[in-house]
Amino acid sequence: MMKTQQERQPGKIATKFNQEKTREGKKLKIAVVAQDSQYPSTIQRFLAEADKSYPLISLIGGVQQVAAVAEQEQPDLLMLEGQYFSSMELETLNRVTSRFPDVGVVMLCPAQPPELLIEVMRAGVREVLPTPLTRHGVIDAVERFQQRIALSRMPMHECKVLAFIPCKGGSGATFLATNIAYALAAQENKRVALFDFNLQFGDASLFVQDGPPATSIADVARQIQRLDGSFLNSSMIQVLPNFGMLAAPESPEKAAEIRSEHINPLFQVAMKHYDFVILDVGRELDAISIQALDRADLIFPVLQQTLPSIRDARRMSAAFAALNYPDEKIRLIVNRYKKNADITLDDIESTLNLKIFKVVPNDYAVVTGSVNQGIPATKLAPRSPVAKSLQEIAHELCRGAGQGNLLRKLFAF
Repeated sequence: MMKTQQERQPGKIATKFNQEKTREGKKLKIAVVAQDSQYPSTIQRFLAEADKSYPLISLIGGVQQVAAVAEQEQPDLLMLEGQYFSSMELETLNRVTSRFPDVGVVMLCPAQPPELLIEVMRAGVREVLPTPLTRHGVIDAVERFQQRIALSRMPMHECKVLAFIPCKGGSGATFLATNIAYALAAQENKRVALFDFNLQFGDASLFVQDGPPATSIADVARQIQRLDGSFLNSSMIQVLPNFGMLAAPESPEKAAEIRSEHINPLFQVAMKHYDFVILDVGRELDAISIQALDRADLIFPVLQQTLPSIRDARRMSAAFAALNYPDEKIRLIVNRYKKNADITLDDIESTLNLKIFKVVPNDYAVVTGSVNQGIPATKLAPRSPVAKSLQEIAHELCRGAGQGNLLRKLFAF
């Protein structure tokens, strides 16, 4: 077990900064926490020999000092000497890596058995460098993290987050979310991610494929500290090469593992890698669903031409107003539309004081076949009225400034 900072060097953090800028922007900032002062001096020497003049912070101590270094110095890369961590030290390390997910932690230690390496990886360690250190190993590790930091600081491409939510059970929100996501990927060639945020009873995956999901949002949440684009992609059902779906948990018990602090990291990673992030949100408005709706650029409440559906749509509209969502963020979709129904579109708009964005025709045979077979409607029956309607919605969501400024109008708020 490592000695504490108070035992070796009380209250003192030795810092050497180089404030120069590189062409790529801010330099990688490195912190070394070790019992043996030879480690930081050796790492600094290797960096100097390779002409890598990064800001370097050195601290004599162990795991108990990691939190202070991460919070006060905010390094990009933290190198920690260690060999055998107690369960308490692993718990401390896990709290730090969860709180500071952008800090890359590298463990410096002699060769260890696989079971120990698995334990430290679970606690948030991203790499293990064997000791005695070599110049090649240190430089390679630093360059890998420098590349990771450079990628994270690149300007984020434009990504739109679209949330579909049913005004009443059976409104067809999941069908629309999954099928519009598929149309965006298949017809519009966009990179699309769909998150099933109906955490208790979500079944969005069944609408576009017929196999059980191998992983879910709960699995990602359990390892949120290691979430990056590759990990997210490997956790999703790949419906198409450019369309992945992150399934809801298989049981309500697993859904309880997902907490509100998991949501922002999920969006931060997804929005770097996809053109559209589609959310299938359940009717229940809780801390997690509200946080997801807050991140949405547009919310699509889905209703039908029935009094109970319109009544619930009115309640939902009031809830959105209480959350300070502007009317421009809300886009009503009337599903299973019938032209000769007793309740007209004008009735709906006047009752809800909201404009209808789109109507999706009642095409019972095609929709039922699509849902039962797990095949998107645009693939199963591409010339059907419902498929054409879905394709039109996807196309309009993709229109740019050169096509009537519709996308600017849709997202202008």
